[in-house]
Amino acid sequence: IKNVKYSIENTRVEQRTDYEKLVMEVTTDGTIHPEEAVKQASRILIQHLMIITDENITFDTKEEKKEDIVDEQTLQLRKVLKTPLEDLDLSVRAFNCLKAAKINSLSELVQYEQEDLMKFRNFGQKSLSEIEQVLHERGLHFGMDLSKLGVDKDDF
Repeated sequence: IKNVKYSIENTRVEQRTDYEKLVMEVTTDGTIHPEEAVKQASRILIQHLMIITDENITFDTKEEKKEDIVDEQTLQLRKVLKTPLEDLDLSVRAFNCLKAAKINSLSELVQYEQEDLMKFRNFGQKSLSEIEQVLHERGLHFGMDLSKLGVDKDDF
């Protein structure tokens, strides 16, 4: 955990205006997802409060989702995949071919196979080699399945 900020705001629930809302902003180094950090902290707090009170507090623990664990590599990959084509310094021909195919970012590009790109109009072996080099420099390749990496298409 790098930093935690919180604020308490007045809020209304239906007709009642005497409620408060806790707003938390949790920043991590990527080894733990912020939501998981808050869950762990809540469990610890409940365990400490149980010592003081006579009540036995229970809470359900769900099977942890693998996608919730965000490591530094995944965060870096998401950042790279968001890169628009304009930032790649491609040749005019390669750039125009990809734009004509409505490919706007690396996340869209890496999901294509090489054979699919070769079917685009005016797209040849030279453009393919150029783009392959750009992907290789960023640790990417053609035909990537972003769902296996815990990356959702909606993230872009």
